[in-house]
Formats: sequence, C-alpha cells, structure tokens
Amino acid sequence: MDIKAEIEKIIKKITGDKDLSEKFKKDPEGTVKGIVGDKADNDTVKKIVDAVKKALGSGALGGIGEKITGALGGIFGKKKDDEKKDDEKKDDEKKDE
Repeated sequence: MDIKAEIEKIIKKITGDKDLSEKFKKDPEGTVKGIVGDKADNDTVKKIVDAVKKALGSGALGGIGEKITGALGGIFGKKKDDEKKDDEKKDDEKKDE
C-alpha cells in the first residue's frame, strides 16, 4: 500500500466533503478505515490518521506534498540533517573513485 497516496486521497476526500469532514472529526480512525478498507492494519490506520490530522491542522493545504512527506518522516523516522549530509558526502566520494 502506498501510504502517501492514501493520505493524499483521504485529505482530498475530507476537504471536498463537509459530511465526511465532520465524520473524520468525530471518528478519525473509523473514517480512515472506511476509506482504505482492509488494506491497512490498525497501526497503519493510526499513522495515516496522525498524518492527515497534521496536514489538516496546519490550516492551508498549499504544498500538501511537502506536508505529507514531513508528517510521514515524523511518523516513520526521518534522517537528521547531519546524517543526510554524511550520506551525500559518501555518495560524492564514491563518484570520485
């Protein structure tokens, strides 16, 4: 399952449907489970709910891709900037060899 795609789909549905938005506010896990069906286990549903809440809670949905990536990074653990720089440096060194 492409979690990022599911989150984007859910956000579009929730922001485009007032009734679904209200349902999400009252029962976020049930709403997400209803949308994704049996494709996601309970832990994945909770992660999706957290990411959707974070994206929707930020107010404007402009740059939603970046918000989703940031939310997923927080959920799944993203690399620290120093680790990214070290990885890039190693890649550059490999290219020079």
